[in-house]
Amino acid sequence: MVRQFVLRRADWILDKQSYFQDLLKKNPAKEFRTGETFSVFGRNFRLRLERQPGLEFPFCKTEGQRLKVVVNGQVGEGLKNAIRGTIRDWYGVLTEKKARAVVRKHAKGLAVTPGRLIVTEQAKRWASCSKIGNIRLNWRLSMMPPAVFEYVVVHELCHLKTHNHSLKFWRILKSVLPDYETRREWLRKNGPGLMFNDF
Repeated sequence: MVRQFVLRRADWILDKQSYFQDLLKKNPAKEFRTGETFSVFGRNFRLRLERQPGLEFPFCKTEGQRLKVVVNGQVGEGLKNAIRGTIRDWYGVLTEKKARAVVRKHAKGLAVTPGRLIVTEQAKRWASCSKIGNIRLNWRLSMMPPAVFEYVVVHELCHLKTHNHSLKFWRILKSVLPDYETRREWLRKNGPGLMFNDF
Protein backbone atom coordinates (compact mmCIF):
# COMPACT_ATOMS: atom_id res chain seq x y z
CA MET A 1 0.00 0.00 0.00
CA VAL A 2 2.78 2.45 0.95
CA ARG A 3 4.79 1.33 -2.07
CA GLN A 4 1.84 2.01 -4.38
CA PHE A 5 1.38 5.46 -2.87
CA VAL A 6 5.07 6.28 -3.37
CA LEU A 7 4.97 5.03 -6.97
CA ARG A 8 1.88 7.13 -7.70
CA ARG A 9 3.48 10.23 -6.21
CA ALA A 10 7.03 9.60 -7.50
CA ASP A 11 7.12 12.66 -9.78
CA TRP A 12 5.80 14.91 -7.02
CA ILE A 13 8.34 13.53 -4.52
CA LEU A 14 11.22 14.07 -6.98
CA ASP A 15 10.03 17.62 -7.67
CA LYS A 16 9.94 18.36 -3.92
CA GLN A 17 13.40 16.86 -3.39
CA SER A 18 14.77 19.01 -6.21
CA TYR A 19 13.00 22.09 -4.79
CA PHE A 20 14.52 21.66 -1.31
CA GLN A 21 17.97 20.88 -2.70
CA ASP A 22 17.78 24.10 -4.71
CA LEU A 23 16.74 26.02 -1.58
CA LEU A 24 19.74 24.62 0.30
CA LYS A 25 22.11 25.69 -2.49
CA LYS A 26 20.69 29.21 -2.60
CA ASN A 27 20.43 29.51 1.20
CA PRO A 28 23.27 27.55 2.79
CA ALA A 29 23.29 27.16 6.56
CA LYS A 30 24.87 30.14 8.30
CA GLU A 31 28.30 29.64 9.82
CA PHE A 32 28.25 33.00 11.62
CA ARG A 33 31.66 34.06 10.30
CA THR A 34 32.94 37.47 9.24
CA GLY A 35 31.97 38.18 5.64
CA GLU A 36 28.72 36.19 5.61
CA THR A 37 25.66 37.96 4.20
CA PHE A 38 22.55 38.74 6.25
CA SER A 39 19.42 40.38 4.88
CA VAL A 40 17.93 43.30 6.83
CA PHE A 41 14.68 44.70 5.41
CA GLY A 42 15.66 43.39 1.99
CA ARG A 43 19.20 44.83 1.98
CA ASN A 44 22.29 42.65 2.28
CA PHE A 45 24.83 43.32 5.00
CA ARG A 46 28.19 41.61 5.54
CA LEU A 47 28.82 40.24 9.00
CA ARG A 48 31.71 41.80 10.90
CA LEU A 49 32.67 40.17 14.18
CA GLU A 50 34.43 42.05 16.96
CA ARG A 51 35.55 40.77 20.35
CA GLN A 52 35.48 42.98 23.40
CA PRO A 53 36.82 41.15 26.47
CA GLY A 54 34.83 41.92 29.58
CA LEU A 55 31.73 42.90 27.61
CA GLU A 56 28.68 42.12 29.73
CA PHE A 57 26.11 41.76 26.96
CA PRO A 58 26.86 41.09 23.26
CA PHE A 59 25.18 43.46 20.83
CA CYS A 60 24.48 43.90 17.14
CA LYS A 61 24.02 46.92 14.86
CA THR A 62 24.41 47.98 11.24
CA GLU A 63 27.29 50.23 10.22
CA GLY A 64 27.31 51.20 6.55
CA GLN A 65 27.09 47.90 4.64
CA ARG A 66 28.20 45.88 7.67
CA LEU A 67 26.27 43.99 10.29
CA LYS A 68 28.52 44.42 13.31
CA VAL A 69 28.31 41.89 16.14
CA VAL A 70 30.34 42.55 19.27
CA VAL A 71 30.83 39.64 21.65
CA ASN A 72 32.99 38.84 24.68
CA GLY A 73 35.90 36.41 24.36
CA GLN A 74 33.93 33.28 23.41
CA VAL A 75 35.53 30.69 21.15
CA GLY A 76 34.38 27.59 19.25
CA GLU A 77 30.73 26.57 19.61
CA GLY A 78 30.23 29.14 22.39
CA LEU A 79 31.20 31.91 19.96
CA LYS A 80 28.86 30.61 17.26
CA ASN A 81 25.98 30.38 19.74
CA ALA A 82 26.67 33.90 21.04
CA ILE A 83 26.63 35.36 17.50
CA ARG A 84 23.53 33.40 16.52
CA GLY A 85 21.64 34.45 19.65
CA THR A 86 22.67 38.09 19.34
CA ILE A 87 21.60 38.36 15.70
CA ARG A 88 18.37 36.51 16.31
CA ASP A 89 17.44 38.73 19.28
CA TRP A 90 18.30 41.82 17.24
CA TYR A 91 16.05 40.69 14.37
CA GLY A 92 13.29 40.17 16.93
CA VAL A 93 13.63 43.74 18.22
CA LEU A 94 13.59 45.11 14.65
CA THR A 95 10.51 43.06 13.81
CA GLU A 96 8.58 44.29 16.83
CA LYS A 97 9.52 47.93 16.28
CA LYS A 98 8.60 47.85 12.58
CA ALA A 99 5.36 45.93 13.23
CA ARG A 100 4.23 48.53 15.76
CA ALA A 101 4.84 51.25 13.17
CA VAL A 102 2.75 49.36 10.58
CA VAL A 103 -0.06 48.88 13.12
CA ARG A 104 -0.03 52.60 13.96
CA LYS A 105 -0.22 53.41 10.25
CA HIS A 106 -3.12 51.09 9.35
CA ALA A 107 -5.18 50.10 12.43
CA LYS A 108 -7.22 53.31 12.60
CA GLY A 109 -8.13 53.20 8.91
CA LEU A 110 -9.25 49.60 9.29
CA ALA A 111 -11.12 50.46 12.51
CA VAL A 112 -9.43 47.63 14.39
CA THR A 113 -7.57 47.39 17.69
CA PRO A 114 -5.19 44.46 17.88
CA GLY A 115 -4.40 42.80 21.18
CA ARG A 116 -0.82 41.89 21.94
CA LEU A 117 1.97 41.85 19.36
CA ILE A 118 4.12 38.80 20.02
CA VAL A 119 7.40 38.19 18.20
CA THR A 120 8.43 34.57 18.37
CA GLU A 121 9.84 31.51 16.60
CA GLN A 122 7.40 30.09 14.06
CA ALA A 123 8.73 27.21 12.01
CA LYS A 124 6.07 27.27 9.28
CA ARG A 125 4.26 30.60 9.51
CA TRP A 126 5.15 34.23 9.05
CA ALA A 127 2.34 35.45 11.24
CA SER A 128 -0.99 34.51 12.77
CA CYS A 129 -3.93 36.21 14.42
CA SER A 130 -5.81 34.66 17.35
CA LYS A 131 -9.56 34.93 17.86
CA ILE A 132 -8.98 37.37 20.73
CA GLY A 133 -6.92 39.65 18.47
CA ASN A 134 -3.35 38.81 19.44
CA ILE A 135 -0.93 38.89 16.51
CA ARG A 136 2.07 36.55 16.51
CA LEU A 137 4.94 37.44 14.20
CA ASN A 138 7.93 35.43 13.06
CA TRP A 139 11.13 37.21 14.13
CA ARG A 140 12.54 36.58 10.62
CA LEU A 141 10.14 39.14 9.13
CA SER A 142 12.76 41.88 9.41
CA MET A 143 14.80 40.07 6.74
CA MET A 144 12.13 40.99 4.17
CA PRO A 145 11.75 44.16 2.10
CA PRO A 146 9.59 46.74 3.93
CA ALA A 147 6.69 46.39 1.45
CA VAL A 148 6.48 42.64 2.06
CA PHE A 149 6.81 43.11 5.83
CA GLU A 150 3.92 45.59 5.66
CA TYR A 151 1.84 43.10 3.65
CA VAL A 152 2.26 40.38 6.31
CA VAL A 153 1.26 42.66 9.19
CA VAL A 154 -1.68 44.26 7.33
CA HIS A 155 -2.84 40.75 6.34
CA GLU A 156 -3.15 39.92 10.05
CA LEU A 157 -4.85 43.23 10.84
CA CYS A 158 -7.46 42.39 8.20
CA HIS A 159 -8.13 39.13 10.05
CA LEU A 160 -9.39 41.24 12.93
CA LYS A 161 -12.28 42.18 10.62
CA THR A 162 -12.84 38.74 9.15
CA HIS A 163 -11.08 35.65 10.45
CA ASN A 164 -10.89 33.71 7.18
CA HIS A 165 -9.68 34.05 3.61
CA SER A 166 -13.04 34.76 2.03
CA LEU A 167 -13.59 37.12 -0.89
CA LYS A 168 -14.55 39.76 1.68
CA PHE A 169 -11.14 39.38 3.35
CA TRP A 170 -9.22 39.90 0.09
CA ARG A 171 -11.37 42.93 -0.77
CA ILE A 172 -10.53 44.54 2.58
CA LEU A 173 -6.85 43.80 2.09
CA LYS A 174 -6.90 45.24 -1.44
CA SER A 175 -8.56 48.41 -0.17
CA VAL A 176 -5.52 48.97 2.07
CA LEU A 177 -2.79 47.58 -0.19
CA PRO A 178 -3.93 47.70 -3.84
CA ASP A 179 -0.71 45.92 -4.91
CA TYR A 180 -0.93 43.18 -2.28
CA GLU A 181 -0.72 40.44 -4.94
CA THR A 182 2.78 41.58 -5.97
CA ARG A 183 3.91 41.62 -2.33
CA ARG A 184 2.33 38.23 -1.74
CA GLU A 185 4.08 36.78 -4.78
CA TRP A 186 7.47 37.94 -3.47
CA LEU A 187 6.70 36.16 -0.22
CA ARG A 188 5.65 32.99 -2.03
CA LYS A 189 8.86 32.92 -4.08
CA ASN A 190 11.39 34.11 -1.51
CA GLY A 191 9.89 33.30 1.87
CA PRO A 192 10.90 29.62 1.98
CA GLY A 193 14.55 30.61 1.50
CA LEU A 194 14.41 32.92 4.52
CA MET A 195 12.95 30.10 6.61
CA PHE A 196 16.01 28.02 5.71
CA ASN A 197 18.38 30.39 7.55
CA ASP A 198 20.03 28.34 10.30
CA PHE A 199 19.13 30.06 13.54
